[in-house]
Amino acid sequence: MSENVRTDPHARPFWRPTGAAAAAITVVALPGFLIGAFAPEIKDDLSFGDTELGALLTFGYLVSSIVMSVAGGVADKRGPQLILRFGVIIAAIAALLTGVVSNTYFLLLLCIGLNRVAEGVIQPATNTLISTGVAPDRQGIAMALKQSAVPFSTAMAGFAVPTLGIIFGWRGAFLVVAFLAIPTWFAIPKVTVLNTKKFPSRREMWGSRHLQIIAIAGAFSAAAVVTVSGFLTTSAKNAGYSESSAGLILGLGGVVMIASRLGWGYLADRFQFDRFKAVAMSLLLGSISFILFSLGSKETILLGALLVFGIGWSWPGLLLLGVIEQHPEEPGAATATLQTSIRLGAMFAPIGFGLIADSFGYGTAWICSFGVTLLGSVLMLFASKATQKR
Repeated sequence: MSENVRTDPHARPFWRPTGAAAAAITVVALPGFLIGAFAPEIKDDLSFGDTELGALLTFGYLVSSIVMSVAGGVADKRGPQLILRFGVIIAAIAALLTGVVSNTYFLLLLCIGLNRVAEGVIQPATNTLISTGVAPDRQGIAMALKQSAVPFSTAMAGFAVPTLGIIFGWRGAFLVVAFLAIPTWFAIPKVTVLNTKKFPSRREMWGSRHLQIIAIAGAFSAAAVVTVSGFLTTSAKNAGYSESSAGLILGLGGVVMIASRLGWGYLADRFQFDRFKAVAMSLLLGSISFILFSLGSKETILLGALLVFGIGWSWPGLLLLGVIEQHPEEPGAATATLQTSIRLGAMFAPIGFGLIADSFGYGTAWICSFGVTLLGSVLMLFASKATQKR
């Protein structure tokens, strides 16, 4: 049965739109994290190295950014239910094909590309679902719960290595994702959106000065932290952890990240503070983790993982909330502008990290991530100034 949003903004339902958004993000995010968690095994099975792993992740972000830039505002006009259900179907097909037919690197590349098509459709639509389907004074925690689906996916991927991986192998883990899409499809509610206003074009959104600065800052901010999901388990294994233990570190990091993102959501609903300055501070403190990773010992890998997941990657929900608060009438289009730029930043990071790791070692690659994170922090401060002037 469809659930319609009532006219009173404070009478809007909370759990169904929030839960549906989180479930849709989980279904579309899990495959990417499974690639990172099972990276050692997948690379052995399909005979490719770190550079190819980076290229795989880069290709996925390229596809996602293209789709998101085109489809970002569709949910604002037609409602998020139709768009989200369409994206979930694509995600299910992609996961099914990954588990069944990805017997070569090229086929795996195509399957991940299809998954990223689904991501490009789903990500901005979930922002529209929360912005129009949840009361304004609860959107902070709703966005935090939705964005916690990403670290939840990280945790599930990490825990899948010593559980599903042992029983079914890495392919079986992708088949589980395909089945998870079924209840997600039915959970997505119908939310009423205003379709009488004139929506800004993509060119108008990209031409907004403050959005340009926020988008550039987001690109550099994501470029460093996104490498963690793809290369942490390999780095942990190089430090002396077993494959299962490396996966558990990734899983533990996901749990820590959920707590940190929920903490930001709780604070955002109760206090007025500069969202963008808070993001900058998170990036600055989290950058220390990459120095710890570069040292390459078992102790510094574990400590760095807790720091990067607990602080350095705690900010996406808060950043999206800041953009939605700036653009309450076109949340999907505005956040798509940001998330497209984030995908572009994330697109170059994995292939760059892989090339540096293959040529100079993981220590040097992590130091480069440290520098990029510092740059992202500085740019986010400029983003704060731009929104204040607006």
